[in-house]
Amino acid sequence: MTIRHADYRDPLTAGSPAVIFDLDGTLLDTLPDLHGSLNRALSAFGLPGHSPGAVKAMVGNGIARLVRDSVPEGRREEGLVREVRAAFRRDYAAHQLDLTRPYPGIAELLAGISGMGWPMAVLSNKDHENSVAVTDHYFPGLFKVVLGASPSRKPKPDTGGAREAAEILRRAPRDIFFIGDGENDMLVAAACGFTAVGAGWGFRRREDILAAGAGTVMDSPGEFLGIWEGLRGPAPS
Repeated sequence: MTIRHADYRDPLTAGSPAVIFDLDGTLLDTLPDLHGSLNRALSAFGLPGHSPGAVKAMVGNGIARLVRDSVPEGRREEGLVREVRAAFRRDYAAHQLDLTRPYPGIAELLAGISGMGWPMAVLSNKDHENSVAVTDHYFPGLFKVVLGASPSRKPKPDTGGAREAAEILRRAPRDIFFIGDGENDMLVAAACGFTAVGAGWGFRRREDILAAGAGTVMDSPGEFLGIWEGLRGPAPS
């Protein structure tokens, strides 16, 4: 069972590395299911839909922001946005596993990190329940800490969730890698003192990830262990 709160304590010696991952655009290509659910929710209220590229540009700031930005500017009355948001949440809960898939190389990356005994966490701007559901489905048993947005946990770039994850994992900031594809991920990593590593295969452009504070941007997940060796010395055998 995935432990998602502060009752998890990693049994390894504190001070060994840990990795915190973003979810959408980093571990999983969730765009097809987000795009479908959003357009169906908008259509239910007679509102125009968006192309996959347009939805891709809007993803990354949490569900509330995604839905608000998707509603035409002249129609963003609070009541309508709230109804569209509720419709989106219902639809996405039913379809979040339809077309979503891990990015190529992610399974191998996670297996490599797990094999070295490093604890891993997920910190997402996706709603907490959805974050747990998709992580447990695609990566069963690999993540003991999964934190998504909730009424008590603001979405990134707020640093509260990242600091909560670090506390649960019992790791000093210098011992944490934060891997994400978005500007918010890099801003959080910099603010918390983590090592910021960009996922260049995700939803954002390489130059935007670098501008937001990434120390490096990977073209593929397999590059991570080489980056770690360059920064920290040889990985343990």
